[in-house]
Amino acid sequence: MPATTHNSTRAALGIDIAKKTFDAALLQGAKLSVGHFNNDAKGFVKFSRWVDDQGVDQFHACMESTGVYWEPLAVHLHQAQQRVSVVNPLRIHGFARTELSRNKTDREDAARIARFCHLHAPLPWQPLPAEKRKLRDLTRHLQAVQKAKHQQSNRLEGTPPEWLQQSIERTLAHFDEEIGLLWEEIRAHIDRHPQLKRQRELLETIPAIGEITATLLLAELPDVERFTSARQVAAFAGLTPKHRQSGSSVRGQARLSKMGQARIRRALYMPAVVARRFNPVIKAFSQRLEGRGKCPMVIIGAAMRKLLHIVYGVLKSGKPFDPEHA
Repeated sequence: MPATTHNSTRAALGIDIAKKTFDAALLQGAKLSVGHFNNDAKGFVKFSRWVDDQGVDQFHACMESTGVYWEPLAVHLHQAQQRVSVVNPLRIHGFARTELSRNKTDREDAARIARFCHLHAPLPWQPLPAEKRKLRDLTRHLQAVQKAKHQQSNRLEGTPPEWLQQSIERTLAHFDEEIGLLWEEIRAHIDRHPQLKRQRELLETIPAIGEITATLLLAELPDVERFTSARQVAAFAGLTPKHRQSGSSVRGQARLSKMGQARIRRALYMPAVVARRFNPVIKAFSQRLEGRGKCPMVIIGAAMRKLLHIVYGVLKSGKPFDPEHA
């Protein structure tokens, strides 16, 4: 990643966003203006007029990647040719600690994000292409339905009354039907887009990665051209090691950072377990770690990271998996 630079060419705009509203803080030199708007299309229009009233043409907007509420506004700003950054909330939290912040209000949070944006100039955000965004939304909805099905299945434990059991079974049948329809739509959507179809085929050449994992990875990974190394992809997924060492007394065991895309980590867990037996590259890698006395969970975490490195290599090169070059 390039070094951060002082953001002096544009006004900095901090946005603290919620489900229905957002607060915006516009920082122009020493001048700070704050506004409150609805998080909808009408609110976006009012917000744009407010920015114009401040005499600002170009600005750098920054917001936290909290939930899904930020995305419509980020797309709106990107389409308006403004620079937009969407950052991990932990970065803002750490910045607040450097300021010894004592107050916690929406307006103050927006102002703090504006100051962070001005000082650190975070990298610009790029929206997903329409076909990738739809695939992501389809798979996330599928996972929500599967989770709801699992919750209903748990209710069958403990021998519920017959009338309740029949109702739950009807509900589960409905979930099964919906899951089947969603998978049909997901497959058809990928088949309609040659690049997605080709990438799915490439991923399925990797031992231990089947259709489900390949689909989830395609849905959650940005364009691999955004990354310059496999390590950057691993950092994006929170699969890089986090070391704890200070002086001679603090030497904690390295753990996964988990400061990244949790959905990718969940998608890779079981494939990594399978890959330890059936993927020749992961198997040999795991055996070396076992020989060094690493515990099973550390090995699985390392196998997940190695598997993601292979995914990156296959997608970046556009060539099927080859154990000789993995």
